[in-house]
Amino acid sequence: METGLILIVLAAAWVFLLFTTFRQPAPKLSQLFAFVGLLIVSGLLFYVFLIKVMDVNPNPRRVWIAQLLADDKLINLATVVPGVPDPLDNVERLDTDWDDEEIKEEWVVTYKYDIHEQEDGKQVGPFGGVIYDYDRCRPPEIHSFELVPVNYDYLGEDEVEVTVDNIIVYPDPLSLDRNAEEIDRPEVIIKGKSRKEVTDLNIFRKVGFDWECVPRRTVRRTSGGPTPQLPLQPMQVVTAPFTYENIGSFRGSYSVELPEKSATVTVKDRAGFERSQIVAYRIYEPGDNGSYFRPMTQPPHEPGASHQLYPPREVGLAFGPGQPDKTRQVYYPEKTVLAFFLQLGQNPDEAMSYTCGAGGKSNTTYHPEDWGLTLPLAELDKVIVCELAYNPDVQGEQNHAPQTIRAKVVEVPKNNPGANGCELARQVTCTVAAAPNPDALPYGCEWCMLECHATP
Repeated sequence: METGLILIVLAAAWVFLLFTTFRQPAPKLSQLFAFVGLLIVSGLLFYVFLIKVMDVNPNPRRVWIAQLLADDKLINLATVVPGVPDPLDNVERLDTDWDDEEIKEEWVVTYKYDIHEQEDGKQVGPFGGVIYDYDRCRPPEIHSFELVPVNYDYLGEDEVEVTVDNIIVYPDPLSLDRNAEEIDRPEVIIKGKSRKEVTDLNIFRKVGFDWECVPRRTVRRTSGGPTPQLPLQPMQVVTAPFTYENIGSFRGSYSVELPEKSATVTVKDRAGFERSQIVAYRIYEPGDNGSYFRPMTQPPHEPGASHQLYPPREVGLAFGPGQPDKTRQVYYPEKTVLAFFLQLGQNPDEAMSYTCGAGGKSNTTYHPEDWGLTLPLAELDKVIVCELAYNPDVQGEQNHAPQTIRAKVVEVPKNNPGANGCELARQVTCTVAAAPNPDALPYGCEWCMLECHATP
């Protein structure tokens, strides 16, 4: 009866609007299409103005409409997981395991905890994460897998980005398919940002294989204390045979970099009050066990288990934001020294253009002993700078006085690129001079490499 009444009212309204639209003088068909287009463009203009100019978040209203249309029968994970900042942006559908399933995507939810509300109403707090997936048991059950970094740490501070890719080729002996063959599952990569830079990186992989449901059924009971034990209820609770193991956890005070389709992680840290924005970098790669961590000494898959990274493949110093375009016109002479050594193996012509005898882009003859080194260019793969030491001399720099920079460098030979540890470093003392150039910044001079000599 109720449905029939609704249909009658809607049909009457439709007939009334149709009659009103086409009564004399009836508009042309082109005018009707133009009017419909005007309504659509007006709606889009209003929507974009609200979102881009007024910075209104439409997602809560969209979720409300969806729940209204679905008669509040769909599961909204934002109401299940506390601390979800946005019901749409922080709930993603991603295929996190690449298993052969009818519905391949899982639910990845990121949420905030330990929230502090600032005076402007913004809620700040670290991010955690969880993956929801369902099984094929009777009845189907939804399992939650918390994404736990090392030491139960957070995933990010300001925002997080989740992607899935198979960056490490590793048939896992703990993950078998129905033919008992090892599976090479993809990695769940979570990048956490602070001040719009990626400073946290956590990598997870699904571990485990599918058992039959019946042997996995357990009974939830309580024991100890005044609470009585529950009666036995067979087939009541199912235990998930999987977990998402943290196989790499990195944090850098400056940044953490993971290039696309690569497993090489570069962590960059910056010392306080370092005027030249020079960072110390560490490059990590996974081991033969498919992880960036050495084999664990404690039982696996425990949130508090002790993880220790494999030693970095390489450590050294680099420019945080990148080498300045006009290297000879930098404010600080230590930048010239770092640029010279970093370019020496990769682009020796560019490196020699930073020397006082270069006079711009013309080349000078390279003699390693002139720079405290030993290998000729034909044998030199690259130079790693392990340390830089200098005493800022503001007045001397402004007066174009020569400056002394001490460095520890490693010459990496082409025939042995693995000999790149800082324990092999040699100490050199370099003199940076000022070459007059009225058009140069900052003080009408260009810094250039005068000489370097080995020091004990």
